[in-house]
Amino acid sequence: MSVEFTKKELASIAGYTYRRLHDIDTGLPANGKLFVKGEGGKYDLAIFVQRWVKYNIDVETADDATLDEVKAIHERVKTRKTELEVAHLEGKLVDVQEVCKLWTTVASTVTQNLLRLPSKIAPQVTMMDNVEVISSIIDAEVRDILTNIADTPLPQEAMKESAEETSPDGEVCRRATVFDKSCGFGKNTEETEDEQEG
Repeated sequence: MSVEFTKKELASIAGYTYRRLHDIDTGLPANGKLFVKGEGGKYDLAIFVQRWVKYNIDVETADDATLDEVKAIHERVKTRKTELEVAHLEGKLVDVQEVCKLWTTVASTVTQNLLRLPSKIAPQVTMMDNVEVISSIIDAEVRDILTNIADTPLPQEAMKESAEETSPDGEVCRRATVFDKSCGFGKNTEETEDEQEG
């Protein structure tokens, strides 16, 4: 015959108040309940002890796993932060705000130059009938605008990205920053002086 106690007596054996033990028991699955009625109407001590020990082991293991998981996440965040800082120092990563500011400046310069184009070309071609001559004048003006835009110096914060760099083998490289339409950072491309000449 099994040994049986009341819930309050079992709580006292566990070193908890009955209310606290009741709350723990409520959160357990049906096959893990602490209080299991015996034949005498009270609660089986052997089952209580087995499940109470199992519950405590599970809690300890869960805490350890959670702590390890938190430490692992923390280490991943630290590693990622370091990687980003190194990439920034190496010029492989730029600030989104700086890229958007630069892209806005370039777009504004292009817009202003193109809007001035009709009033600049119109007086030159007013009395002309030759399509080839008109086309060559327009072509020359468009190329002139594009050359002027290409020669426009970058803002000071973007100068680092276009500055000449020396590669490990001593060749001078130029790093060009490629931007996409969303003002996001695209990718870096490097060309050596030999490649540019070829």
